[in-house]
Amino acid sequence: SRKPNWIMAAEIVETTKLYARNIGPIRPEWIERLAEHLVHRSYSEPHWQPETGHVAAYEKVTLYGLIIVPRRLVHYGPIDPIRSREIFIQHALVNGESRMDAPFMRRNRDLLNEVKSLEAKLRTRDVLVDEQVRFDFYDKRVPAGIFNVPLFEKWRRQAEKDDPKRLEMSRRDLMLHGAEDATPERFPDFIEVNGDRYPLVYALDAGSKEDGVTAIIPLGKLNQVPVEPFDWLVPGWIAEKITELMRTLPKAVRTQFVPIPDTARAIAGMLPFRYGVLLDQLAKELSRRIGQPISPRDFNPADLPSNLAMNFRIVDEQDHVVAEGRDLAAIRKQLGVAAAANLSSMPDSQFQKDNITRWDFGDLPEHVEVRHGEMTVLGYPAIIDRQSSVSLRLLESRDAQRIAMRSGLRRLFMLQLSSEIKELSRSLTGFDTMALHFATIGPAERLREDLVLSIVDRALFGEGPADIRTQEEFVRRAGEGWRRLRSAMGDVIEPVSSALAIYSDLQAKLQRPFPPAMQDSLNDLKEQMRWLFPPRFVIRTPAAWLKHLPRFAKAMDVRLRKLLDAGLARDMNVLQQVRPLWKRYVQRSTEDAEKGRHDPELELYRWMVEELRVSLFAQELKTSIPISAKRLDAQWENANK
Repeated sequence: SRKPNWIMAAEIVETTKLYARNIGPIRPEWIERLAEHLVHRSYSEPHWQPETGHVAAYEKVTLYGLIIVPRRLVHYGPIDPIRSREIFIQHALVNGESRMDAPFMRRNRDLLNEVKSLEAKLRTRDVLVDEQVRFDFYDKRVPAGIFNVPLFEKWRRQAEKDDPKRLEMSRRDLMLHGAEDATPERFPDFIEVNGDRYPLVYALDAGSKEDGVTAIIPLGKLNQVPVEPFDWLVPGWIAEKITELMRTLPKAVRTQFVPIPDTARAIAGMLPFRYGVLLDQLAKELSRRIGQPISPRDFNPADLPSNLAMNFRIVDEQDHVVAEGRDLAAIRKQLGVAAAANLSSMPDSQFQKDNITRWDFGDLPEHVEVRHGEMTVLGYPAIIDRQSSVSLRLLESRDAQRIAMRSGLRRLFMLQLSSEIKELSRSLTGFDTMALHFATIGPAERLREDLVLSIVDRALFGEGPADIRTQEEFVRRAGEGWRRLRSAMGDVIEPVSSALAIYSDLQAKLQRPFPPAMQDSLNDLKEQMRWLFPPRFVIRTPAAWLKHLPRFAKAMDVRLRKLLDAGLARDMNVLQQVRPLWKRYVQRSTEDAEKGRHDPELELYRWMVEELRVSLFAQELKTSIPISAKRLDAQWENANK
């Protein structure tokens, strides 16, 4: 038979050798019960168990050095009540690691978080007392022999009958000093933007994504809230942020402001807090101080410590976090569709309709108020183009509404006059020639589609906004638009045809070889062509500027001719004047596109740059408006208000 692992002998005899007599197999688990008076017990790794509310440890049982039980989990409280009580106080009461939800624990936890928030606001660790002080607080109040949750709860219920606040801490118990600098004015718990209050949460945890200050943004507000007010952070941190921004300036500039912290504090006290764009306001004030221009682009916010940029936490209606980060534009790109869908799904079915082919849905207000949790969200009713029909939706911003309404109203008009629109599409004057010139830009059918859309747009809105909100107004404007369709066709086709002919000719000229010295000027010309003639330029060029497109194209042709007639030096000189004015538009336009923002003042600036190019590169063509670099700077200010 198999040899047993353990044996027992009734007698040990020692002669020339050691002998065991009367032996038999035995199971080690029998030994602990039968030889209780002989076994030795030792304990290791005492630890807190939040789930059970007890202190546990691992027990080892031996007999004459033989291990009977190697590692058994046991309640440690009755074994070592003094040590277990210490562990219980530290973990259950000081650290809050238990399932207890007594009123004193909620009160103490809230007070502890308040003090930690004060430290986060002041960016210091010298306000909250250390854990030993909090341990001593409970050690003085909890009697001996209390080493687990059941015992504690039994004692607490009786003790609180005599003194309900026996275990409640005060600010004095938790604070080393009063943190007088952490005033609500300097460190508010909310930021108010456009009438809405967004909670702020402060954290002091260097390197973590929450370090600094976090704004809580409802998902329904994601595409409505502007980012600029949040760039200012809070009044208590603005001086530090200005200091770090100034340190990102080029050395030749920043050395004029030393000592930078003193200058930053002075400026922080002067700037109207949260008014306008922080970088614009700061650049303007610094420029005033040294008498030389400083651009907002001279700063590099990316070099700032992460805690000096607002962190955004996006929450849904159940307060679940759906996204978090310091780049609101990136979050919008990630969740923009979800935010719009969240708004559309809100309970207002009046603006949730599909398959509409005629205006039978009543008048549209500019906006409606929709409750989102405790916050009121503005929804902007809009007509959405679905090609074969239109839909009604609540959109998240006025800009989105304005863009959608124009195309939606166009489509609704076209659905009313489907046979006339088909005839219009077949009878576009000179279409084949235009399509030939358009070939390097896009397919002919896209050109045909956009010409029809542009003609309808011109007939329905002229050069004005798409401001139709009532059925009565739509019927009136549709009647006028139908009568204007033929004249609108001429207003669109004439400039588009002329501009495309010049564009095609210019494209051919630019295929020739040119001296390397001209490359900078030629690259600028090609970039200008790409901006003036993108794939959908016919419908995307505002009606007020479409008629000027041939002149802008002709100005490029004149510029190229002058450049080839030994005019490189002058062209480069003029280009240096235009380039910074254009580059700032491109940068701002890109930022606006990422943020889903459309600024008519910025678009006016864009076309004013084209007029400036005409005045500098092709003066003989004249401009449609008075233009100069100074006027462009003034318009830039308008676009940045």
